[in-house]
Amino acid sequence: MASMQWASGSLSGAPSDAPDRGGAATPPAWLADIQLITFDCFGTLIDWRAGAGAVELDDDAEFARFLDACRGLERADKPGPWAACVKEAIRGLRPALRPAVIGLFADDLGRQPAFADVAPALPALQALTRVGVLANSDPSHQIEVATGLRFAFDLVVTSADLRACKPLDRAWDAAVRMAVARSALPRDAWLHISAFGKLDLEPARARGVRTCHLRRRGGDDRAAADLSVGGLAELVELLSKAKRGPIVIESEVCVADAAAREGVRRYLTERHLPALRAVPGVRAARLYEYDDGRLVDQVVFGGELELAAYEEAFAAEQRVAFATACGRELVRTSRRALLRAQL
Repeated sequence: MASMQWASGSLSGAPSDAPDRGGAATPPAWLADIQLITFDCFGTLIDWRAGAGAVELDDDAEFARFLDACRGLERADKPGPWAACVKEAIRGLRPALRPAVIGLFADDLGRQPAFADVAPALPALQALTRVGVLANSDPSHQIEVATGLRFAFDLVVTSADLRACKPLDRAWDAAVRMAVARSALPRDAWLHISAFGKLDLEPARARGVRTCHLRRRGGDDRAAADLSVGGLAELVELLSKAKRGPIVIESEVCVADAAAREGVRRYLTERHLPALRAVPGVRAARLYEYDDGRLVDQVVFGGELELAAYEEAFAAEQRVAFATACGRELVRTSRRALLRAQL
């Protein structure tokens, strides 16, 4: 499987224009304002069609019938775990199949393989914005998904949390309230991505959430959405272009005396970097210590807007705090780099 990596662009002490990355189309202007991306899970991130042969759903037509049955049961608003909907849908199509086989498939859906572009793209997207999942599933499924992908979502909302399944109005109303409350973001700063129109894109769009149709095998060929992409690498390119990021700022100070260096290191790790991680738009903040006495703190911002907001609201205060805590005689030099995604 190909991997998505970030490579540094040219370093400079002042802002510079992002190079034209090419490949993807010109992004819409609103994409620069996105601070949260959420995904539908099964059929969008996870290719549950790939393992459906285990329950004798061997071709696309049979799997489409299974999806229709699932959607009908989801709309019926029956209480209980989401896996029960999956089991009932399979029993309706394959009544002779052993219950243990059906149960294994439904209970372990989170172990099904992800689409090939998911694992490399999620960290690249998370360098640009928060990434979450909003799915018809049980919590155990999402634990399996996160474990399999080795990825920590910033936000997880399941139908168990909502006490209802998408696309019910009750489920979507609760999903929007929950996502807005947990993220502390307005709806127009949120982009929801799915392969399915009626399940996700139409109800999300009706509630003021930006939407992206991700074209997948087994998903809808067409769907009304604010954006449409053929794969997650294309989405990374569009978001990176729109945000002109991610941008990394490195600040370096060299302290020859070991005791003084330890004092600076403690300030950076215990106060400076935790404060930075709480700043909106900061995607990562870490410290590197070198044998020659250099301490380099590296901060990743999602893009130009996030960096500009930080510089306006926080940068001067944090420079004063560092000088007060560590000594005004210490000179810190800073440089910035624009990161480029590479498949």
